[in-house]
Order: sequence, then structure tokens, then C-alpha cells
Amino acid sequence: MAKRTLKSATVTARIAPKLEKKLETYARFHEQSKSKAVEGILKEYLDYDGWAVQGIREAIASSDRGESVSHDEALRQIRAHIAKRKRERRRAA
Repeated sequence: MAKRTLKSATVTARIAPKLEKKLETYARFHEQSKSKAVEGILKEYLDYDGWAVQGIREAIASSDRGESVSHDEALRQIRAHIAKRKRERRRAA
């Protein structure tokens, strides 16, 4: 079976010496090259950031449609939930 080579891109970035030291430590701890460490860190960050931004956009759109509750109502619901859980725990004890 022929070995497939994966394409990659080269990215050059300037980082502070303290950050480079952290990267070296991170890469060594994870037993990988700095390049692989940067790739993994970027992937995780970009995946998380994309998820967070999408959630924020959905929340804004929901609010724009009037599908949100006021801060006071949210607190009321939270307090009611906490009180219910306390009652359930007392009954279970």
C-alpha cells in the first residue's frame, strides 16, 4: 500500500520569548514537536471559538425575536429551582 502524504501549510508567527518557553514546555510534556503542539492548540481554540461565537449569534437572534427573559425573571427561576432541590434533598434525608 502506497504511503499517502498529507498536505500542510507553513505559518510564520512572532511570539514573545516567554510564550515560546511555555510552548516548548507544553510540547515536551505532550511528547510532540512545537509544530504539532501549535497545530493542536490552534485546532482546539478555533473549534471552541467557532462554537462559542455560533452560540452567541443564536442567543442574540433569539433575543431579537423576543424569545428571552428578563434578568429578574431568570433569577426568579433559578431561585425557584434551588428551593425545589433543597426541598427534595430534605425529603430524601
